[in-house]
Amino acid sequence: MTRNLHRSRPFAVLVLVTALFAYAGCSSSKTSGPPAGPAPRSATKTVTTPDAPATKPAKVEAPPLFVDWPTPAAAVVISGEQIGYLEPCGCTSGQVGGLLRRYELTAQLSGERKWPLVSVDLGSLIKDPLSSRGGPEQAKLKFNIALKALAALNDNALALSAEDLKLGVDEAIGQFLNLPGQMKVVAANVAAPGLEAKVVPSVRTTAGPVKVGITAVIDPERIKALKDPSADLLQVKPIDEALPAVLADLEKTTDTQILLVQAAPEMARKLAEKYPGFELVVGTSLYADPPEDAERLNNGKTLLVTVGHKGKYVGVVGLFPGGSPPLRYQRVRLDERFDGPATSMKNIIEVEFRETLKQQKTAENYPRHAYVASRGDAAGATFVGVDACKKCHPETVKSWAETKHAHAFASLEKDPKPNTIYDVECISCHTVGFEYNSGYRSAELTPALKNVQCENCHGPGSKHVADPTEKAHRIPMRVTREQADRDRLCLRCHDEDNSPKFNFEKYWDEVVHNGLDDPREHLAPADKARLKAQTPVK
Repeated sequence: MTRNLHRSRPFAVLVLVTALFAYAGCSSSKTSGPPAGPAPRSATKTVTTPDAPATKPAKVEAPPLFVDWPTPAAAVVISGEQIGYLEPCGCTSGQVGGLLRRYELTAQLSGERKWPLVSVDLGSLIKDPLSSRGGPEQAKLKFNIALKALAALNDNALALSAEDLKLGVDEAIGQFLNLPGQMKVVAANVAAPGLEAKVVPSVRTTAGPVKVGITAVIDPERIKALKDPSADLLQVKPIDEALPAVLADLEKTTDTQILLVQAAPEMARKLAEKYPGFELVVGTSLYADPPEDAERLNNGKTLLVTVGHKGKYVGVVGLFPGGSPPLRYQRVRLDERFDGPATSMKNIIEVEFRETLKQQKTAENYPRHAYVASRGDAAGATFVGVDACKKCHPETVKSWAETKHAHAFASLEKDPKPNTIYDVECISCHTVGFEYNSGYRSAELTPALKNVQCENCHGPGSKHVADPTEKAHRIPMRVTREQADRDRLCLRCHDEDNSPKFNFEKYWDEVVHNGLDDPREHLAPADKARLKAQTPVK
């Protein structure tokens, strides 16, 4: 979602709603759980305290690995379409994926099982920087970290991806120049003059007795759609003009040929059928969770594989030359089975990544914009923090203080991973007004805007605080059930990664707090008379 989809945060002065639940980002801790809503007021309901344990979702049993396989001559580990998920994303338990777990899987295969491995990645390591929660600067760093992680995984080939080029073709090329390790960026139909040592039409490698050839193609229309002037740095050909010669060359010197297809999913199938010389074709996915089985084409000779999105799964293809079948496939779910020390990868994903975010002040320098209310005019209003609300709304603030919203920032500070409070994807939903000009910038510069507070839902309150009786300042602050539902107010942070069982209708009744305070009690007599003379805000 683009950040400017969330600019509208209307609310009411007499109905302060702290409905926004906190989000712990795609790099955050999974130990604390998302902050709960404001405490229910009915004596028959149980208040959720900050220390209440999170409900653990039912464990999904993954199928045993490779139980009917003889030992393969070699195996291919396939990943792709990570779209920024360096770690399992979400603050609930039971999350799936992450580069640490991928590292542990490959360690088990190459170390414990002693399988010779080839590792390939379809690309799309990051999400479009303009639509990612972390913003452009964090996306650049994530791309750099992802490349280092793939190098640590000893990946052989990374397909050139238009999604990664959205970082800026010149920026991506600059990062490719510094690729560590043996990994190459592969594209049969795209050349990058001056980068011939890093961006290549194909890769050859040997795993055990098997010689493997790897190539990739990218739909030229995807590069055109970038509308990036620096795309002139690339020389792009039609796929059918480039691929036949590359395949023929690979067939001369390798036993197994792999094609990575950065295009619409149906194009991977068409190319697999058109070029049956490829034993393994990897295509893009429509959904986050890929099919359990690979598709067999060309009378079973070719496997068509997809691995989904977010790095939740990898595919493993066993190579059995002369066997029946010669290729076997298993989708591997990266769950708790692959939790392990992985110290070298931890240093990249956790320590280096967040330490760099801290040093570069990525959150503090995040590109912000003006707040626009969906109701009334909030121009010029700024965020002031919950303490400014206490005078007229003491009971509402007291109720809020008993919720996990009031401790959202502390949950990040307690994260065992270092420097989580500098990760934009975490703090954007653990603070007040992060994306707006007067919102949270850092714990040092804006300490009053830590945690999830009244203004997360109601918008900046400075004008209302300065003149609580002015109707024009109360109108943009009103939040109704219909508005919150329409604007996806809660779902901005209570998404599928962090609150997979979130139900707006259920939780709205627990967070709405009508009638906890009568703000008129705290007004001077003249202000009470002025307020009484006004038409009520509806």
